[in-house]
Amino acid sequence: MSTARTDNDSWAITESVGATALGVASARAAETRSENPLNRDPFAQVFLDAAGDGVWNWHSTRQLPAELIDAEPELPLQMQSMVGYMASRTAFFDQFFQDATRAGIRQAVILAAGLDARSWRLPWPDQPDGTTVYELDQPRVLEFKLSTLAEHGAQPACDRVAVAVDLRQDWPTALRQAGFDASAPSAWSAEGLMPYRRGQPGRRGGSWAEVSRPGVSREAS
Repeated sequence: MSTARTDNDSWAITESVGATALGVASARAAETRSENPLNRDPFAQVFLDAAGDGVWNWHSTRQLPAELIDAEPELPLQMQSMVGYMASRTAFFDQFFQDATRAGIRQAVILAAGLDARSWRLPWPDQPDGTTVYELDQPRVLEFKLSTLAEHGAQPACDRVAVAVDLRQDWPTALRQAGFDASAPSAWSAEGLMPYRRGQPGRRGGSWAEVSRPGVSREAS
């Protein structure tokens, strides 16, 4: 299985960017089932069940295949470390958005939203005007997330706006066209995105500096 990207690539939810998102969901599912979870994502396992078996389940499986451990003795420890890392990262961004809304910010932008279900699982303020959360990612990832959760009767806890766009393209324009108000305060995250964006001098895409309001917006990556 390869997660490499090419221009104008096409893939299923179990390939490329989709497989990466499923791997992160697997780590969150494992943390949720742990004895003292740092955070809980009740929807992570739902995505894994919908996608079926695959290497993305390795983080959340209770026992790796014996032949795999024989070939890679350090793999269980590596998997455990990855689960811990993802739990810490998830907790950081969860707290970031909750702090932002407590400060009165009512616009959130999640770049590379993946299969995290923050729009569903965080306690977004609904008064006085509610909170709008813009989720940006590949169309197939967003479609899979919405359809899977809808099948389980889950409803977003905010005004969720899906912005289906390849972040290598002109996503700032797509965000504005989706209704983002650049003149209002906003909170931004780019969880897990920066390692894929660094070291690409010829990369396309955009920057949140193009659409966020200086001095009143918060960013975390």
